[in-house]
Amino acid sequence: MPFLAKRRNRFWVTPILTGGLTEIKLNGIRVNMRQLIETWRGGSASFSWLASAPYTCYKMAYTAADKHQARALLTAHFSKFQKKCRFSIELGGTPPKPGEGSVIVYNETSFIDTIAYGVCMWPHVDRGALTDLYALVPFARAALRKANVEMVPRGNRVGTDRLLKRMVSAVEAGERLAWGGEGRIHGQDGVGRFKVGSSLIAIRAQVPLVPVVFHGGHQIMPLRSIRARPGTVHVRFGEPISTVGMHEDNARDLADHLQNEASQIYANLKKLTSLPQ
Repeated sequence: MPFLAKRRNRFWVTPILTGGLTEIKLNGIRVNMRQLIETWRGGSASFSWLASAPYTCYKMAYTAADKHQARALLTAHFSKFQKKCRFSIELGGTPPKPGEGSVIVYNETSFIDTIAYGVCMWPHVDRGALTDLYALVPFARAALRKANVEMVPRGNRVGTDRLLKRMVSAVEAGERLAWGGEGRIHGQDGVGRFKVGSSLIAIRAQVPLVPVVFHGGHQIMPLRSIRARPGTVHVRFGEPISTVGMHEDNARDLADHLQNEASQIYANLKKLTSLPQ
């Protein structure tokens, strides 16, 4: 039976059966069922994440007793997105130990990488920093402050300098700081250009930089798409890069070196995941 034609609400819906329902026709237009389902998953997950974000932030800010409770609420919120989109997260490498001050620098290819960060990174991070675009979410600033995450004020040099000073003091005291190397989700299948912020913090505190690479988010749901394909986000901690003896005029070269290390890890992950299983 190659097809069945039924009329519903003045639309012709024609399932095409080829060993299983793979396509339908709407008014004669072929629609791939897998693409339709994956788009529904990604779209509904994105809508639910955005719609419930203010309430989650409110609970974090005003009901969480401490950083750990606030982060647990945040993890649960991000995990719902992950489960709806049906992708997995695999963590590898050696994270820095608690009490050993460091600056953990990560890449972001898509919003899926952001979700993976929110699900798996908190046990390895004492303090974080995010773009102040998240302040558009009601209660987000107070919520993230409770989770020990600060917002980077874009276009405010004085505010940024104050933030960097606080971050330097934190890592000097032994905290593990997580910092986005590119400063944004750059939307490409690879590692974007790293800014110098993380390098300045590490040099001023004389602590190591630790690259963390996210691979798989771009393949699962590229930036500006809501289609969520199945897959795995691979998260890899790289080897620490020492800053002992460096000065601030070395920050640009250090950021470039860190970017190259992250790019190599990304390329290795891409090659590994492309091999037949």
